[in-house]
Amino acid sequence: MMRGLNRERIFESVDAKQQLLDILADKVAEGNIGIYAYCIMDNHVHLLLKAGPEDLVAFMKKVNGSYALYYNREKNRVGPVFQGRYKSECVEDERHFWGVLRYIHRNPVQAHMVKAPQDYEWSSLKDYLSGKSKLLNDKALQLKQENFSDNESFLKMHEEEDLNIYLDVKEEQDKMKKSVARKLINMALAENGANNVLELRQKGEAFQSLLDKLALEVKLTYKEIAELTDLSYSMVQRLVSKS
Repeated sequence: MMRGLNRERIFESVDAKQQLLDILADKVAEGNIGIYAYCIMDNHVHLLLKAGPEDLVAFMKKVNGSYALYYNREKNRVGPVFQGRYKSECVEDERHFWGVLRYIHRNPVQAHMVKAPQDYEWSSLKDYLSGKSKLLNDKALQLKQENFSDNESFLKMHEEEDLNIYLDVKEEQDKMKKSVARKLINMALAENGANNVLELRQKGEAFQSLLDKLALEVKLTYKEIAELTDLSYSMVQRLVSKS
């Protein structure tokens, strides 16, 4: 994931988005890189890539450098275009792969830009649905064919509930964390027949398990947990510290 400096909308225009796609296509042909998903938003871009560490660094340097030259020329400006170095994380297994792909394609929906992911023009979802792409690795389309019987089942996968936290710009990641936390809280309350988290405390293990998940898996601060659960800060700090 890479983002515009100072949250600038560096990919806002159609020409800018197309320019980035052209650069990606050009640079991916030069190295040992495979693109498995992409989504170009107005101020940041998500990429799902297959690459070795050194290949990834070289590829992203070329892409960022080429786009920065284009953007500065178009805007008659000088200086950095991207906010620091790109951010990345490793996809651990196939389930994680499909989760990341789903999250990337749903980014415009989460940003309230479209109602359905297939309505957004600047993501790889349209490539998967058409079965052809100038940018995606051939293996990407093959994986879709091997795992989904048709486009309908592929789109249905994009509607599945997901409690994982994915790489994104900080504001979106904070929203994601709180959304996941609320789902975990509601699930715990429903499973234990409790009306609120304080009432759940009477269940002992279920209460402690919920706090542990919020702190260790969702990585909320004590303050955030207190706000979401209506517990006091001191109680959260005392109980989570035991885990």
